[in-house]
Amino acid sequence: MKKVHVYKSLFLFILIGLVSVRFYYIHLLNLKNTFSEEIVYNNGDASHYLQIAGNIADFNVYSDNNSEVATESATWRPPFWPLILSFLFYISNNPLVLVILKSSIELVILLSAMIFFKRKTDYKLFNLLPFLILFIEPYYLKYTVTFLSESFTSVLILSLTLVFITLKQKKTTHFLIPILSGLIILTHPVAIFFIITLFSFYVWFNFKNNIRITIFHSIFFLMIILSWPVRNHIIFNKGFYLTASQGATFSKGWNKSVVTEFNNTDGDLANESLNLKYIDSKINDSSQKSTIDLSKLYKSGTISYIKTLTVNEALQIIIIKIKSNFNPFPEKYKAGFLESAAIIFRILYLVTFFQLTYRIFNKGLHFSTIKDKIYIIIFSIFIGQTLMATIIYTGLRFNAIYSLTLLFCFTYLNVDFIREIYNKLFSRNILKRIS
Repeated sequence: MKKVHVYKSLFLFILIGLVSVRFYYIHLLNLKNTFSEEIVYNNGDASHYLQIAGNIADFNVYSDNNSEVATESATWRPPFWPLILSFLFYISNNPLVLVILKSSIELVILLSAMIFFKRKTDYKLFNLLPFLILFIEPYYLKYTVTFLSESFTSVLILSLTLVFITLKQKKTTHFLIPILSGLIILTHPVAIFFIITLFSFYVWFNFKNNIRITIFHSIFFLMIILSWPVRNHIIFNKGFYLTASQGATFSKGWNKSVVTEFNNTDGDLANESLNLKYIDSKINDSSQKSTIDLSKLYKSGTISYIKTLTVNEALQIIIIKIKSNFNPFPEKYKAGFLESAAIIFRILYLVTFFQLTYRIFNKGLHFSTIKDKIYIIIFSIFIGQTLMATIIYTGLRFNAIYSLTLLFCFTYLNVDFIREIYNKLFSRNILKRIS
C-alpha cells in the first residue's frame, strides 16, 4: 500500500513540475512584454485570430472589421479555433489572461485524453510516467503560448489518436471519431489528408460489421466539414471553399522560387502573387480583387504555371518540398532553446517513420491491437504530410500539429525497450552493490 502511495505521489509531483513549465514560460515571455496589446495585435496570423475572435464575442459575426458585417478576409482563417477563442473574451480581453486561459484549455484536453487512455487500457498510473514527456514537447510548448491554432490542433489530434487506438474490438466504432475528425479539419485544414486517410481506415475496417453506424458516421463527418463551405457560399455567393487562403497557399507551394529558396522554416516564401503573370492580363485587370477573387486568381495562375513545367521540373519541386518536410533540422537558423530542443524530438519522430516502414514490409497494417492502430496513425500522418507537402507546402510550423501524437506513438512503441535497458542497468547496479 505504501508503495502505491509513493508511486502516486511521485507521479503527481512530476506532473505538476512538467505542467508548471508552460506557465513559467508564459511568465518569462510576459517579462519581455510579449503579451502587450501593441505587440499581440501586430503579430501577423496570431493577431488575425484575435481580431476574428473579438468580433465574434462583440457582434456574434465571423468578421475581422469590428462590425456586424461578415467579411471575406476573415474566412482566410478556418472557423473552429476563433470560435473557441471568442468564448475566452467573455472572461477577459487582456492578452496575458487570454493566453493563460488558452493554455489551460489545452492542458485540460490533454489531461482528459490521458485519463481516457488510462481507463480504456487499464494502465497503472506508474506505467504512464514515460508519457508525461508530452507536457514538455518543445514545439507544442512554443505554440501553446501564442494565439495560433497549432497547439490546439495538436491536442485535438492526440485526442483523436487515443480514441482511435483504444477501440476495443477488432472492428468497432466510436461517436467521437467523426466529431473530432471534422473539427480538426475546421481548426487546421493542413490536416485534411491525414484525417481523410485515417477516417478511410476507420470506415474500411468497420463497414461490413457496422454498416449502418459507419454510414451515419461518414455522413456526420461530411456534414461537419461541409457546414463551413456551405456557409461561405451562402453569404458571399462565390463558391464553396474551406478557407480563402487556399489559392495563396497553393501558389506559395508552386512557383519559380521553390527550387532555390524553399525551406522548412519559412516554407511559404510569403509571396503568393508570383504566378499572377501567367494569367491573361485582361482577366487579372477585370477582377474586383476581393479576398476570394484573389484566391481564385492565385489558383488559376498557379495551374497555368504548372502547365509550363516539364515532368522533371515538377518532380524536382515535389521532391524538394517532401525532403524539406521530413528534414528534422531547420533549413534556416532559428534562435531559441525550444527550437534547438525540438530537433531532438523531430529526429525521434523520423524514427517512427522508419519503424513504420519496417512494420509494413514485415507484417503490414492491421487493426487488432493498440500497436497495430498506432502504426495506422503513423501511416496516416506520413500520407497526410506527403500529400500536403506536394500540393502546397508544409514545414516545421505546420508539422507541429502532429508533435504530441508522434511523441506519444514513439513513446508507446519504444517504452518496453527503454524499460528493458533501465531494468538491466538497475539490476547490474544492485548486483555490484551486493558483490
